[in-house]
This record gives sequence, C-alpha cells and structure tokens, in this order.
Amino acid sequence: ARTTLDNVIGAEKVRCELKSRNNSIIVAQCLNSNDIDLGLHMLQNGFAIVDRSLVYGTIFEEPYIQAETRAQKQKIGIWADNSNASQIGMDNNLILIVGLSALLIILAAFGWLALTIMRGFRSVSEAQSKNIDIIARERELKNKEREIFATMLDSEIKANKSKIEAYMIVYDEMLKDIKNSDKTPNYKKAGDIVQAQPSLDRFVFDRNTDKLDILGNNLSSKVVHFYARIKTKPDYINLEPDMPIEKVTNIIGKAYENADTLNTICDGLIDSFAQGGHAQDDHKI
Repeated sequence: ARTTLDNVIGAEKVRCELKSRNNSIIVAQCLNSNDIDLGLHMLQNGFAIVDRSLVYGTIFEEPYIQAETRAQKQKIGIWADNSNASQIGMDNNLILIVGLSALLIILAAFGWLALTIMRGFRSVSEAQSKNIDIIARERELKNKEREIFATMLDSEIKANKSKIEAYMIVYDEMLKDIKNSDKTPNYKKAGDIVQAQPSLDRFVFDRNTDKLDILGNNLSSKVVHFYARIKTKPDYINLEPDMPIEKVTNIIGKAYENADTLNTICDGLIDSFAQGGHAQDDHKI
C-alpha cells in the first residue's frame, strides 16, 4: 500500500480539500499533481476500504464503493486469495486404495463409456458450439454497451465545455463593464445576480459509474475528479447597488477563475478520451 501511494504521488505536492471535521477527525479529498483522487486510486488497487458512514449520500458514494467492489472481484491488494489449496496430511495408503479401486471401475466400464461417449459426442459438440456462440454474442453486446457509454460520456463532457465557455464569455463581459471607468456598472443601477458556477450536466456519469473501468484507472479518476466539481444547481450571489466595486470584482473574478479551471480540466479529458479511442468520432453507433 505504501509503495502504491509513493508511486502515484512521487516527489510532487498533494492537495487536499477539507470535506468535514469532527474534533480531531478530519475528512478530506486528496489529489496528486495530476489531479488523481488518491482515495479512489487506493480503492481501485485494493489497498483501502470504504467508510460507508462518511461517503453515504455524497458524490463519492457510488464511485468509491464500485472501486472497492471491483478490487474484491479482481482479488487484488488486501482482497488477494492467499489460501493454501494443497491437501497436506492426507493418508498415502488411502490414496492408493482409492486410486486402485477407481482404476478397476474405469477398466470395467470403459467399453460401455466409450460407446456412450461416441454416440453423444455429436450432440455435445453442437451444444458446446451454440454455447460458445451465445457467450461470444453476450460479450460483444457488453463491450458495445461500454463503448456507447464512453462515447456518451465524451459527448456530455464536450457539451459541458460549451456551457462553461458560454458562461465565461458572459462573466468576462461583466468584468469589463465593471472595470470601465467611463460608465457606471450595471449592478449600481438596480442590482444584479451572479451565478457562482456554470450549470452543467451529469446525467450520463451518475447513471453509469459501474462502467468507468472501461476508461482505465487514470482516466476514470480524472473523470470522477471533474464531476466532483460540478453542481447541477449552482449557487447565486446577489449584487446590491451599494456594494463596493472591489468586492463585486472579486466575486465575479473568482467565479470566472473557477470556470476557467473547469474548462482546462475539460480540455484534458477530451484529449484523453481521443487518445484512448473513446471519443464520439471513434465509434459509429
């Protein structure tokens, strides 16, 4: 676990965002220099267990529990199966007696078994071929479903990027209006309202967190980090006419900077989807 954590952090800084605090117990989301969620990374590699009481009802509940479940199924990290399957201490004489008895039974029934096997060989082969075909079709359908999810998620991220850019244009113009010393800012006349974050979509992500593994550990962590920043119902701040220009400039500037950070993350995700063959143009649905 320590080696895994050292490898993902390296010599870079770790940034932690405080989520809650109860006396000396601090709960935070920590990211490395590449914006990889360290908690999710350790869960994916089987070196951590989800505290359900802390993540219940939060954005982290589904992806964290899904990551722990996948690690359990893959039997990695603390979930590895290290049991000794060998049968130690068996009585050798008993093995010899059982083996000789089985040999005699096999020799006595060999003729009958051979005839039966030959008669049933054709039907078994046909049934086996049909079963293989069914399994292959199911696998193909499952892979297609996962490809469609990746494509839809790529489209949702691109649509969110367009909304972020439109949001930035609006608040860039508002900043210019406030900084224009030749005219009175609009909010000074009758007040105004600032939308603290762009209103973005997360429908595809929220309903398909169990399929994130198709993106790989690195990209899925980046996607979780991006959607952790999204608010479908943004906060609003009232700008009263008597508010100082410096305070209003700071409010709008902070909203613009946060949107610019989201836009940069979007650009990185879109590039990663394209490099991984998950972009919308890579699949014909």
